[in-house]
Amino acid sequence: MKKFNLKKVQKILSQLDFDAWLLYDFRGSNELALTMLDIPKKAHLTRRFYYLIPKQGEPKKIANAIETFHFDDLPGKLLPYASYDSLSKNLKTSLEGIKKVAMEYSPMNAIPYISRVDAGTIEQIRSLGVEIVSSADLISMYNALWTKEQFQENKPVAYALNEIVYKSFDFIKKKILKSQNITEYDVQQFIMSEFKRRKLFTDDPPIVGVNENSANPHYTPTKQKNRKIKKDDFVLIDLWAKNNKEDSVWADITWVGFVGSSVPAKYSEIFDIVAEARDTAFNLVDSRFKEGKEVRGYEADAASRKVIEDAGYGKYFIHRTGHSITTDLHGSGAHIDNFETKDERLILPSTSFSIEPGIYLPGKFGVRTEVDVFITKAGKVMCTGKEKQKEVVAILK
Repeated sequence: MKKFNLKKVQKILSQLDFDAWLLYDFRGSNELALTMLDIPKKAHLTRRFYYLIPKQGEPKKIANAIETFHFDDLPGKLLPYASYDSLSKNLKTSLEGIKKVAMEYSPMNAIPYISRVDAGTIEQIRSLGVEIVSSADLISMYNALWTKEQFQENKPVAYALNEIVYKSFDFIKKKILKSQNITEYDVQQFIMSEFKRRKLFTDDPPIVGVNENSANPHYTPTKQKNRKIKKDDFVLIDLWAKNNKEDSVWADITWVGFVGSSVPAKYSEIFDIVAEARDTAFNLVDSRFKEGKEVRGYEADAASRKVIEDAGYGKYFIHRTGHSITTDLHGSGAHIDNFETKDERLILPSTSFSIEPGIYLPGKFGVRTEVDVFITKAGKVMCTGKEKQKEVVAILK
């Protein structure tokens, strides 16, 4: 097995005081289980399987008799089944003496990213007298923590994104001052060329939105559909990338600028509110770690959102404040979210996440400012990259 680490899982189970972790999947219904066990998504699994990891002792592999070979590399005792009765017997025998078991379940589906086990299976396990708890924090502790090497390799990527933003604004400036045509798509492709030159990988082209397009958080220009950039336009750029290797982690930032030599008050005033919301979320996490207190994803979102609500723009902040960052851009750790979900997962040392509040005024413009946060193993809370944006960039200044 390349990645699965039984010793690490059992250590976390002991820390959380869970008796066991029961990983379950049927035809790819639980992607988290497949990822944890390093089972390829393309594996031809047509029957349900259960992998029971006790906090001490040998795991149990409960798999259909015609598909047991998929689990040969996993440690543990194989308990094959064929009929439903034999499956039920294996489950009952395996769970004897276990009182509290973690599964990919979220009470009231508060965190849908975790809710991968169907209600019938939850009922099945509960019928055996077992209490089911969420594996959310367990997965974060196992899968969302950066290594020291990942952090070091991420540093130049985070710095590069800052440099590319400034180069993109300068690209716009040169085109405008020469009275040459330039579009959102041109800027997007300029950024892609910078990624290629620096040997960085991205899964999708960056967002470049002008004026009312910046008010659409997921707007992306295409060759066929884009807007021309002109003097006195407002521009939002959101870009994300990582080193082109499997275990590298992402960097993801958003900056805004104005195509002029000075920035009108209507843009600066909204930016100042959003920047305060960003910094308030960061400061909450920072203060909790300095005090040795726990902090959860929804709390950071609530702190950020309150700033925007108090300023009278609450209805224009239409997404969560941030997302976990791992080898996946939207990772398996705590999201900064008390809006789309109530993310009660702990924000942990050695994890990273974005803070990216926004105010989006339909038909006018949208402001988002995004930084990435990393928490060291010792609990120091820091922004990655060169700097966070302090004001709207006057592109022609």
